[in-house]
Amino acid sequence: MQYTDSVISNPVRFWLLLIAMVPSVACSIAILYYTLSSRTRRRGIHNHFIILLLCNNLIYELIDISLFLNYYRSGTVVPATKSLCLMWMFVDETLYNVSTVTIAWASIERHIIIFHDKWLSSVKKRFLLHYAPYAIVITYTILFHFVIIVIPPCENTYNYTQEICGHPLCSHNSKLVGTWDSVVHNIIPAITIVIFSISLLARVLIKNHRMRRAFQWRKHRKIAIQLLLISFLYLLLYIPIICIELVQLCCVSEELNGPFEQYAHFFSYYVILLLPFVYMGSLIESSWQLKMLLPCWFRATQVVEPMAMTTGHFTARNPN
Repeated sequence: MQYTDSVISNPVRFWLLLIAMVPSVACSIAILYYTLSSRTRRRGIHNHFIILLLCNNLIYELIDISLFLNYYRSGTVVPATKSLCLMWMFVDETLYNVSTVTIAWASIERHIIIFHDKWLSSVKKRFLLHYAPYAIVITYTILFHFVIIVIPPCENTYNYTQEICGHPLCSHNSKLVGTWDSVVHNIIPAITIVIFSISLLARVLIKNHRMRRAFQWRKHRKIAIQLLLISFLYLLLYIPIICIELVQLCCVSEELNGPFEQYAHFFSYYVILLLPFVYMGSLIESSWQLKMLLPCWFRATQVVEPMAMTTGHFTARNPN
C-alpha cells in the first residue's frame, strides 16, 4: 500500500538509509573476505548459512537499497522504464524473502549441528540435511517470485512517482496468491525463527543443568550466539510487518495501519543493513580476532629505534 503523504520525508529517508548502507556494505565485504579466505572457515558447515545470508544481503543492498536512494533523492523512478520496475520489484520481494527463509531453516539446522551432529557425519547425510534444504527453499522462493512478478497471468500497472513503481503486484489481487505469499514467506518463517531460537536456548540451558558441565556449549557457543543475535534483530524489526499482515488477513481496514505501516515497512530494511554488525559482534571475542577480521586496519608499522647498550666493568686479573 502506498501513501501520497509520507510520515517520513524523502530526504530524511535518503540519509537514514545512506548512513547505514555504506558501513554495512564495507562490513559485509570484510566478513566475507575473512570467512572465505580461510579453507577451514570456508568449509565449516556452520559458516555456510552466514556466507549465503551475507551474499544475498550484499546483492540486496547494492541493487535494492541503491534504487531506494535514487528514488528518495530525485522523488521519482529514474529511469522510468518497465524493465527497471520489474527488476526492482523482483529483487525487493525475492531477496528479502530469501533472507527470511534462510534464517528460518538455519534456526532449525542449528539444533542438528549442536545436538545431533552425527546426523551430518557422512557426505550423503550432509547433502540431505544441509545442502539440499538450503537449495530447495532458495530455489523455490526465487521461482515463485519470478512467476508472480516477471511473468504474471495479469498485467501490472506502474506508477513512476512512487517507490518500487507503486509495487503493482497484480497477482496479489488473487486472494489465494496474496494469502499464500504472506503466510508461507513471512508468517511461517517468523514463527519458525521464534520457536526454534527460543527452544535452542532452552535446550542448551537444560542440558547444562542436567549434566552439570558445559556440555557442547563451549564448543558450539559461537554458533548458538550468532543465531540468537540474528534472530533477535530479525524479529525486533520484522514482527511489526507480521502483525500488519495478520491484521490485514483478518479483513481489518488497512486505513487503521497507515502511519504505523509506513514506519514498519521502512525500518524493516534495517534488518538487512544491521545484520553484518550483529554477526561481527558475535564473531569478535578478543582484539586479536578483530585484527584477523580487518587486517588492513591493524597493520603495525615497524619502527627501528636505537637500542641502548649496557656496558660492564671488568676487572683485570693478574696472572699468577
